[in-house]
Amino acid sequence: MQIRVGQEVLSRESLLESAGLLAQYIRAQGDMLTWQKEDERIEVLDMVGGFGSTLLGHNHPELLATMQQSLSSLRPMWVQGAERPVAKQLRNALAQKLLRETGKKYSIVLLNTGTEAVEAGLKHAQYEFFQRLQHIQQHCDTNWREFKLRLARNEIQLTSEFYLECERLLQQEPIESLEELQRAVQMRNQAVFNSSGKIAAFKGDFHGKTRGSLATTYNRDARLPFIANNPDAIFIDDEAQFKATLASWQKAYFTIEFAPLRLQKKPVNLLTALIYEPIQGEGGVRPLNARYCALLNELKLSHPDVAIIADEIQCGLGRTGQFLESQAINTPNDYITLAKSLGGGLCKISALAVEQTRYHEEFSMLHSTTFADDDLSSAVALKTLAILERDELTLKAAQLGEQFTTALNALALEYPDMIADIRGKGCMLGIELAAQENHPSATIAGLDEQNMLAMAIAGHLLHRHHIRVLPSLGKRRVLRLQPSAYLDAANIALVVDALKETLELIRHHHVATLLAHLIHTDKPHSAFATAYQHPIREEAIPTGVEKVGFISHLIDEESLNEIDPSWRLFEGYEQEELNQHILPITVPGVLARRLVTSATGRKIELVLYGIQMDAESIEADRRFNQAKIVRAQVNEAYRLAREEGCRLVGFGGYTSIVTNNCCDYYYNEPATTSGNALTVAASINTILNSAQDHGINLAKATVAICGAAGNIGQVHSAILAKHCHKLLLITRNVSANNMAMTLNMICEQLYQAVSQDQQGGILVSICRDMLTSRIGHEAPKVLIDELKETLLARQLVRISEHFNDCQQADIIVSNTSSPTTVIDAQHVNAHKPVLISDVAVPRDVPVDIVNARPNIKLIRGGVVNLPINPSFTLPGMLLPTGQVYACCGETMLLGLAGAFSHFSMGALTCEQVEQVQALAAIHGFELDQEKPQYDALQAAS
Repeated sequence: MQIRVGQEVLSRESLLESAGLLAQYIRAQGDMLTWQKEDERIEVLDMVGGFGSTLLGHNHPELLATMQQSLSSLRPMWVQGAERPVAKQLRNALAQKLLRETGKKYSIVLLNTGTEAVEAGLKHAQYEFFQRLQHIQQHCDTNWREFKLRLARNEIQLTSEFYLECERLLQQEPIESLEELQRAVQMRNQAVFNSSGKIAAFKGDFHGKTRGSLATTYNRDARLPFIANNPDAIFIDDEAQFKATLASWQKAYFTIEFAPLRLQKKPVNLLTALIYEPIQGEGGVRPLNARYCALLNELKLSHPDVAIIADEIQCGLGRTGQFLESQAINTPNDYITLAKSLGGGLCKISALAVEQTRYHEEFSMLHSTTFADDDLSSAVALKTLAILERDELTLKAAQLGEQFTTALNALALEYPDMIADIRGKGCMLGIELAAQENHPSATIAGLDEQNMLAMAIAGHLLHRHHIRVLPSLGKRRVLRLQPSAYLDAANIALVVDALKETLELIRHHHVATLLAHLIHTDKPHSAFATAYQHPIREEAIPTGVEKVGFISHLIDEESLNEIDPSWRLFEGYEQEELNQHILPITVPGVLARRLVTSATGRKIELVLYGIQMDAESIEADRRFNQAKIVRAQVNEAYRLAREEGCRLVGFGGYTSIVTNNCCDYYYNEPATTSGNALTVAASINTILNSAQDHGINLAKATVAICGAAGNIGQVHSAILAKHCHKLLLITRNVSANNMAMTLNMICEQLYQAVSQDQQGGILVSICRDMLTSRIGHEAPKVLIDELKETLLARQLVRISEHFNDCQQADIIVSNTSSPTTVIDAQHVNAHKPVLISDVAVPRDVPVDIVNARPNIKLIRGGVVNLPINPSFTLPGMLLPTGQVYACCGETMLLGLAGAFSHFSMGALTCEQVEQVQALAAIHGFELDQEKPQYDALQAAS
């Protein structure tokens, strides 16, 4: 079964679509994009900047001219194995620029993409390491040959003291001969020569998504499906821990020294390279902190053989206000990777710069690519470098960054509850949103928990303000701003004002305005004159209180409005459309935590997990998708409950149905319960108490059970059979097996009532006349089978597929799994008192039926009163305070009783109903007090 939910199963396009960001742009110029939105063209201010590629803006006219000139002159694109003069000019120009910036000479390798530049850098560092080991191995071979030659010439003598010292160094004994010494030394040395090099990066780094670069990319969502538990790469978080790891990577080989004669232990460092971003881009626009800078410089001094790679793919070439950010923060850069802005926003080109003293010329044969060194991209990159110099774009970027940062910091001071931090430099800035898990709006809190709030903000900014931003991939709460260095400073105020308006929406719970663009509608601010009162999600729960969980889904649109009242601004069809739109990204979450107290004084914590699917969408999923979506959601909610330490998990409504009354979790922990036992107990007790008050003699009544083939319907039928005259079993789709089970359960209960001399209705009296003289003389199964045939033949028990047959009933119990109502006034007798117990959620019977038929009394079956907890309420349940649906109440009741084992799992029995009735009496749960359905729902709404 598919158990993954939410964003992890979505394509990139689906994720963007879910946030309203999958727009089509048909033209670009400078910092502006033209958005083709249906028949309308909209100018959009682009703050995404090609993820850092458009430092010169979109379609810079001089770069376009360079491209056109290269193409119109018919210069060859692909002439591999020939002289490439334009690429050579670019390598020289880039090397000269780096020499001026760093004072060091670099060899340049031209490539296609940023991740390929990283791959090439890691490969070259690995090649350096390989060459070092080869050199050491050759030295060791030469050393041993010289040793043996000197022995042969009697220039040296081997003593017992020499062998003992060798034993000590090699930690091997005995060594008493030249052959034993040679074997021990060669074994130790060969183990070193066979070692693989290690790579280090910093936690939060992003270096690409091809396999080699991915090994140094921290983003676990991107890395772990492909590379997990890689022993050859680590991510630095704590400097002391890294130094300890580095020490463990120091190996040793052995050579012979001759003056004086001794075995010499020499170190080999297995750390091949350390790669870092001076400013982490995808990691949340996070500048390298001072501790890490110091670590890099310390490593450079202590281990100069380690290749330190400055990944400047996103931040380099002037975007931060410095041509190289590694140079600005004074960190080592033996290798430098460049890309993105190098192509001027038009070409795919990257470069690896390796300090000349380290570069191996043969590497150009070991790492080659078909599409590098082409004239077109080389010419554009050359022109880009020239424009960067001529227009002083590094200075412009620095000035823009200062103005932007000043304005954003002022915004952060005004909205400290919305903005956690402003980071970055120049034209590479990040706005980290403050966590909103405690926001009064369940929608906003849920979006934040699912790392989608920043995406929602980006969608709102695009549709409402025509400003394009995107969050970082690794830090989804961070909105990145990467404009061109030519950005008009007046646009800074536009961006900040748009952000301010959006933050106001969040601060004041204006969910409808924030998300309206997803369904192509508009909800103005004026509609929010009154603040919404959101239900309390978190209660103060004492520590040490045991937890139980309950998994629920939406009943209908009104339950969603109760969970988050800000949805009320949407029309019903709009709510449905929006909910379906965001469903693919949603995951179950905690809707509420409640402290529940027993009459005995015992307390438990109830954790309510919500699934944002209503009955209709679940029924559609069952019909067309084999319930894959809802089952995945239920699985995730169950996992959350287990991780939180819930000892018992209850399932409500369809969450029980789609898991086969919890049987999917038979071998799992924590224990589960369907809630069916208390649901039946509450319904039965209420019927027994309400029938006489409504003028119905239950002993003489005809009882109709709608949904009689279901487990709850079966137990209702069996228990009420002992109290009534006739039973009418109604099911829309007659299942022979299920109805046979229903009939067996009814007859077993009637047989038991007679054998135990229980009092009851006319049906029990009839059965007593049939069975009394035969009980004890014939097998119970024979009597029960005969009883079943007799009751059907005399129509004391009838089976029907038609709800119209309910007109014969005095009492109707309805518990179908229909997402909509199934019984209305035409199905009910108009000339006698009729009691209806609606156990279904969502309801089977419309609440206004009592207006059409005053003879009807409609009660809410399956609802429990909590007199010990009179202020108890759960969002989305549509019940007055002090009441709870029995399916949830059963979870609470079992928790209070300390019964943390599977309970009403699978087929429900009458004995289980009796057990929860007894527990309800002990813990103060009222099952027999009337809960008028119509009045309760009116009060709730």
